[in-house]
Amino acid sequence: MKKTNVNTAIKLFLLISLSIVVGACAKDDKPDEGKTVITKTVDNSDFGKYLNKNFTEPYNISYLYRWEDIESDMNYALVPANYENSVKMANLVKYLCLDAYDAVAPNDFLKKYFPKMIMLVGSWAYRNNGTIVLGTAEGGLKITLYGMNELDTDFSDSNTLPKLYNYYFRTIFHEFSHILHQTTDYSNDFRTITGSDYIGDSWSNTENTLEDALKKGFISRYSRKETNEDFVELIAYYITYTDTEWNDALTKAGTEGAALINQKMEIVKSYMLQTWRVDLDALKKEINTRASNIQNVDLTKIN
Repeated sequence: MKKTNVNTAIKLFLLISLSIVVGACAKDDKPDEGKTVITKTVDNSDFGKYLNKNFTEPYNISYLYRWEDIESDMNYALVPANYENSVKMANLVKYLCLDAYDAVAPNDFLKKYFPKMIMLVGSWAYRNNGTIVLGTAEGGLKITLYGMNELDTDFSDSNTLPKLYNYYFRTIFHEFSHILHQTTDYSNDFRTITGSDYIGDSWSNTENTLEDALKKGFISRYSRKETNEDFVELIAYYITYTDTEWNDALTKAGTEGAALINQKMEIVKSYMLQTWRVDLDALKKEINTRASNIQNVDLTKIN
């Protein structure tokens, strides 16, 4: 699960340069490889047919955009996602995630391991402690994305793509990466590189700034929670950062911090290539190339 401070979230929509705060992930993300999508009702709308063609048939993914109480979290006061943004998000997920992985991953990789359900919620899930939930993953089966009614697709604004990554796509890549390492674990060598600097739930304390995290060898504040979060955060940030953004982060990390991040990234890349036959550099390039052309993508198409 990923979360961010409410005040920070509001400011981020106005000023992307402020830091996003991320929070605890679900622990039970192992996939049930034999699980199939169970369709409760048939959606014969044009959008429903589009989803069947682009999500269900090729990947066995159910894309829930219409409100279903049984699938929603009753702990929060939530509202449905609006139709227009649901269509846009479907096209974005296909373009920036599914198609990008398909371009570099083995056949049926996504069909076998990607979560079988993507659920959209219009509002943020507000917690009593002043944070909001960005997304959750349940049992390797379902990813829920919140705040869909705040989706911004004005890509003439240079802040829009970073917000899209911060609020939605790093959540998707982060949670999917949990499924992979919980299916086949990574080398224990990774856990020893910055082992003494993991701080558990104290990652959210104000003294754990991004600058401090980088200098200690972590790509984000939340990476300091524990090794599994560190591992998946590296993947989520690496494939969504441009080369310039990644190098800027390494520069801010300083000589020691950059060396630690690079050491961990060697293990991450080797793991993804040897275990899953996914070249992270190729995936990063594919996502960055697609992102650079995103203004030319028709996000309203449903055919």
